[in-house]
Amino acid sequence: MFKSFSDAFKKDEEKKDVKKPVSAIPVKKAPPKVVKRTTKKSSAEFDAKIKAVKERKAADKSKKETDIMHSKTHQDLINVAYKAAEELKIAPWVLLRAAKWSRFTEDREKKYDGPIVDDIDTLDDAQKAALKKVLEL
Repeated sequence: MFKSFSDAFKKDEEKKDVKKPVSAIPVKKAPPKVVKRTTKKSSAEFDAKIKAVKERKAADKSKKETDIMHSKTHQDLINVAYKAAEELKIAPWVLLRAAKWSRFTEDREKKYDGPIVDDIDTLDDAQKAALKKVLEL
């Protein structure tokens, strides 16, 4: 049957190496579908919708910030002021007085019930930004 013992193995290896050719399936690319507006709306209507969406997003953001701020205790906000003051390279009491938070030391465990950082008029933009960064707002 086989001339030598190694010929038996060669035949098996030859059978394993045989591969069937694979034919490529052509991919048809359709051009993007163009959707045309069927109704005509004025730019004022679009501007009103855009304004409404922006107001809704601002209200949602404001509510989130209010919830975060009101979940903090006075001591938490003192700590935030110290970290923000360190970033601004100013004394922490300067920031506490500017935010009108200097009386927080009298009742440290009380939950904060004041305005959000953006609504504190006595803070400048850099101070607001530093406080918001530390608060992760």
